[in-house]
Order: sequence, then structure tokens, then C-alpha cells
Amino acid sequence: MGNNVGIEPSGGAANSEYGHKPTGNAKPHIPAPLELSHQTPSLQAPSLQSAPSAAQTSSAPTWVANFLFVGLIASAIIVLGLCIVLAQTHSLLSVPASVLVGLALAIMISVLAYLLFTHAISARALLGQLNLVLSTNQSLRKELLVLQSKQRDIQQAYREEKIHAQEANRSKAAFLAHLSHDIRTPLNHIIGFAALIGHQTYGPVGDKRYLTYIQSIKQSGEDLLLSVADVLELAQLESGQRILAADQILVDDLLTGLRKRFEPRAARCGVTLDVDCFCASVLIGDRMGYERMLENVLDNAVRFTPAGGKIRLSAWVADDGVVLEITDTGIGISPDRMSKILTPFTLTDASKRKEHGGLGLGLAISQALAELSGGEIAIDSTPAIGTTVAISLPFNASKVSKNVIAA
Repeated sequence: MGNNVGIEPSGGAANSEYGHKPTGNAKPHIPAPLELSHQTPSLQAPSLQSAPSAAQTSSAPTWVANFLFVGLIASAIIVLGLCIVLAQTHSLLSVPASVLVGLALAIMISVLAYLLFTHAISARALLGQLNLVLSTNQSLRKELLVLQSKQRDIQQAYREEKIHAQEANRSKAAFLAHLSHDIRTPLNHIIGFAALIGHQTYGPVGDKRYLTYIQSIKQSGEDLLLSVADVLELAQLESGQRILAADQILVDDLLTGLRKRFEPRAARCGVTLDVDCFCASVLIGDRMGYERMLENVLDNAVRFTPAGGKIRLSAWVADDGVVLEITDTGIGISPDRMSKILTPFTLTDASKRKEHGGLGLGLAISQALAELSGGEIAIDSTPAIGTTVAISLPFNASKVSKNVIAA
């Protein structure tokens, strides 16, 4: 579902399974699947600021440098004297000119010697830093090899754990398949025979109290069958094995059908059910899945809204989908339960569980159906005020979900 589909809960309502409280237009955060990072951990090279300076890396001590400098000055003086003596001996130049020529030669020799000396010192310093860089590079290569080896071990462990998880998932699917047969089949027999006895097809059962017992057996069997069906359905949805149809759904027709099914029950409970059918939009998705999704929320709203309360079912069009909203004035949800209300088998306290029943799977199933359809679900609730459940669905679920396949 695109991020442009806004969810703006308009009030609170209640449910023994509601959870994850958004703020304003916030949508529930859907964590992405956990993946192992294949990036090589970064290595921090040792700082070269600790590299030895030119004076430290040079093998020539300070006194040697001073001695060479004094030697250069002495050489310059000797050269100057020789120039003066030669000039006077051969009468080539006057004394001042000889002094200037000798001084120039001495300066040239001194500068040349000084440049050669400083370049030699710098070269030795650079050579020392280069050796340090090469040594650091070798250390980093060794650390990199160690980290790469650890990464390969982690990846291998991840692949093994993934295989184990897939095997466990297949085992769970096989177990649920056997559970479906081994529990639902006997339950169907119990329900069927209880109905047969209740109709007294082969004659009266005698004491009329037996009819009450038979009716209780039948009702209990049906309740248990529905609970088993919910568990199996949730397991199928969470494993991603559920394939959803790509039906063309008129949103207004969907809401009208829900009103017809829930309006009599709401009236018996003294609750007013209002449905706003002005969306005039068409969705591509699984009709049965959408109905199941909304029925779970409406069922909770009716069960947890006291007599005299109101329930409103509405829909509106967003930029890239439709938002379906169910708002009630029920008992609301406490803040400490909001964070885990979408978790399967999340139930209220024992008194409310006995009063309202259920396994706490309704909202979990609705959330799984919404996510498989490329949508999201958000819940906002205030205790004693009510709860709002907003479900955002894309226009075409087959384009955003691989589980929705056109017939």
C-alpha cells in the first residue's frame, strides 16, 4: 500500500484484541523481514599522527648535523682564502674582486651542500613513514581476513538456521493439516449427531432435559470448531500460504452487505449501527478476505459496546487506495494493552473473557489479511471513550501483493 493512503481515525472504540495506537495519520509500523548484512565490517586504520617525524626516523643524530654545518662553513672559508691567494699570486684580480668571487663560490657550495643534506633527511623521513604505512596495511589485511572468515561463519550459520526454520514451518503446516482432519472431522460428527438427536428424528428422547443437554453439546462443538478454524486460518496467513483472489469489489456493496449482517445483532444489543455508503469506488482484491477482515472488527465493536452506544462504518478514497474505518463508543482499550493488542491470543482479563468469549485472534487475522492484500491497519483507542480501527487497502491488490492472483 502506498504511503499516500492516509489513516485518520475519528474516534475510539473497543475490542478485546485492539492494539498498536497510532497518532493522527500515523500508520502501523510493519517491520521488514530480518536479513543478515553482507557488508564487510569497516576497519579503522591506525592514525598516522603517531608516525615518527623526520628527526626521529633519520639515523643521523643532531650532533652529526651540527658537525656537517660547521664543516660547510669551514670549507667555505678555505675556498675563500684559496681564491684570494690564487688571485694575488697570478695577479688576475684585485683583492676586493678576489674576495667577492671567493665569497660567491663559498655561498654556492654551502647552499648546494645544505640542499643535498635536507633532501637526504626528508627522504629518510618519508621512507620511515612508508614503512609504517606498509606495516599498517599488512595488519589491516590480516584483520580483514579474520573478519571475512567470521562473516563466512555467520553466513553459514544463518543459512543453516534458515533451513531449520523452513523445516519447522513445513512441520507446522503438516501438523496443522493433521489437526484439521483429526479434530474437525470428529467435531463435525458430534455436531451432526447432536442436531439429529435434537430433532428427535427417530423418536422422542424421553426427558426434555436431554434436549437442553444436546443443544449445549451442539453449541459447544460449533464454538470449538470455529476456534480451530481461526487457529488454522491464522497459521495459513502467517506462513504466506494463503492465496487471495482478485475479485472486483464495489466498496458500497461491501459495506451494505456488512450492515445487513450486523444490524440485527446490533439492535438486539441495543447498539446503533450507522453505515456511510458514499465511497463509489472499486477495489481489486479478495472479497471473502475483505469481508472476513471487517467482520472481525465489527464483531469486536458490537461485543464491547454497551447498550445505547453507536458504531459507525465508513469509507473514503485516498490517493492510491481506500480507507475503511470502524468507530465505536465502547469501553476502549487501556494504554498498557495497546502495544500488544494485535498479537495473537491477546485476551482481556478473565472476567471479560468469560463475558465476551473468543481466543483473541480476530484482529490478528484482520491484520494478516490486510498485509497480504498490500494494506495496513491502524488502531486508536481511549478507555471509556471508544476505539477506531482504520484499514487502508490499495485499489488493485494484485499489483502490490504476490499472494493476490487473478483467477
